[in-house]
Parts: sequence; C-alpha cells; structure tokens
Amino acid sequence: MQMMVRSAAAAVLVMVTAANALAQTATAPAKATIDQLSWVAGAWTGILGDRTVEQHWSAPLCGSIIAMYRSVQNNKATLYELLAIEQEGESLALRIKHFAPGPGLVGQEAKDESADHTLIKLEDRLAIFEGGTPASPVRVTFRSPDSATLNITVERTRNGAPVSTEFKYKRIPPGR
Repeated sequence: MQMMVRSAAAAVLVMVTAANALAQTATAPAKATIDQLSWVAGAWTGILGDRTVEQHWSAPLCGSIIAMYRSVQNNKATLYELLAIEQEGESLALRIKHFAPGPGLVGQEAKDESADHTLIKLEDRLAIFEGGTPASPVRVTFRSPDSATLNITVERTRNGAPVSTEFKYKRIPPGR
C-alpha cells in the first residue's frame, strides 16, 4: 500500500513538473505586425499518421490572416478548424476554434471561446505562439524553411507528459 502511495505521489510530481516546465517558458508578447507573417499565406497539405491534413491561409488584410484546417481519415473528414492570426496591439494573437464535421458543425469550444495564443517570438520564417492555461500550456511553432514548406509544431502536456505533434506541409500548387 505504501508503495502505491509513493508511486501515485511520484506520478503527480512528474505531471506537475512537466506542466510547470512549459508554463514557465512563457515570455512577454513579441512586437510584430500581421504583414510579417505573410509567408504562411497559401494552400498547404501533408500527412499526419494515417490522416491527410490541409490548411488554407489567406493573405494579410485589415489586421488579420484567416485559415481553415481539415483532417481526413479513410476518405472522411474528421475535424475542421477555423484559425485567425490577428493584430493585437503591438503583437499578434493566434485564435483557433475546432468543429466536428456533419450537421450543425458542432464546436468543441464554447460559443464565445477559442483556443488563444500570444506571439512570443518572430524571426525570418519562424513564429512561436504560447497559450493555454498554467495547468495545460500549449506552444504552437510555425516554421517555413523555404517557400514550398510549412511545418507547424504543437507542444502540450497530456496526462502529465509533454507531447509534441508536428504537421509537415507542402504547398499545394495553384490551380490544383
């Protein structure tokens, strides 16, 4: 019994430590304008495990860039997202809403809520956003090594352990 209590305490300590490690990396918002992220604009597609994923990003206009995301598995849409990068003062905010395909496009977040992230770093073709809560921090990194590639890495804590998902996109040629 004492061993189980120690194991449970150790598991809780690992969970708290992992969550705190990501939460403590939070920094002040980076100064940027929406035009500095124009390199994300375009149509992108990739493979994530057994799913095809795609994102379509608009060009900057009126202080925002908007996008849609679709995940397809076994020839069936499994998830939609609406994303927006918006000018927020001297920095940028990434806002995401998730929807289930089908009647009603049922949202995963409450009607007036979104998963919000603040830009913390921007240089060349790299943008890092942080959000979530101290108990469940999230970091989203956009990296584009060249005009034909967009990699988006989502780092979060799940069940007390850090989890990283990398979406590797290639540009969809115009007219396709």
